[in-house]
Amino acid sequence: MTIRYFWIHKYENAHDKVHASEQVWIRKWQGQMTTKANETAPSDKRVLAVLHRMIMDGSLAPGSKISEVSVADMFDVSRTPARLALRALEVEGLIKKRDGRGFTVQEFNLGDIKHAYEVRGVLEGLAAGTLAKSGMSKDVEATLKSVIKDMDIALTDTSADGDKISRYQDGNVAFHETIMRQCGNDYIGYAFDRMESLPMLKLGTVVFSADKAEEDMMRLRLGNMQHRLIFDAISKRDPQRAESIMREHANQTLVYSALFAGPDD
Repeated sequence: MTIRYFWIHKYENAHDKVHASEQVWIRKWQGQMTTKANETAPSDKRVLAVLHRMIMDGSLAPGSKISEVSVADMFDVSRTPARLALRALEVEGLIKKRDGRGFTVQEFNLGDIKHAYEVRGVLEGLAAGTLAKSGMSKDVEATLKSVIKDMDIALTDTSADGDKISRYQDGNVAFHETIMRQCGNDYIGYAFDRMESLPMLKLGTVVFSADKAEEDMMRLRLGNMQHRLIFDAISKRDPQRAESIMREHANQTLVYSALFAGPDD
């Protein structure tokens, strides 16, 4: 199974210097980011989002070298947002610092990620079940309601796919982080933190491909329906149901991506 991150196109190679096709794509991407919804988005977050997706898509292949200077040139930003974005990628384990200057893109094993997803599903399910058993505070309830609504709005928006998915991911991260961190058992979060540096394992990570936009939008809508079911189970203090639905939902990135893919994928 090929996992494509967001709407990033696959390039033949990726090195320190950006290829002409990549420069064209990035100019196109920068044009999309001039919409009102993104005018105030911090530069480091925008740079981080694209670099993250390029690494996961293979556009920046394992072993590729990147630096503050090359990233700043690539996105036409100062070195400060480039530095912050690279630092975040290093913390996530996607790049490692070279002996000299700059970083190298790390290799990762998809089989290991699948195994880690199974563990993440258990931990997220346990968090949801624990929260259902102990009950939500008013603040947690308000947060979960709000982000579910925000994700609904994002998926029905008429803006560009990239903008939709960015806003959906913000809500998705908030939903999963809130349940994990506010479930009443800090050790669940501690256990998860030890594996979160693996690619695609961060809470709320969203997978989307421009090539399969219709199928992936359907999958994301289904995902937000599951959010509602999880919230309902927690609200009704049904820990078994909350845990079961969350475990199914937490594994949807890998399982549903294959399910919604066409026969030729």
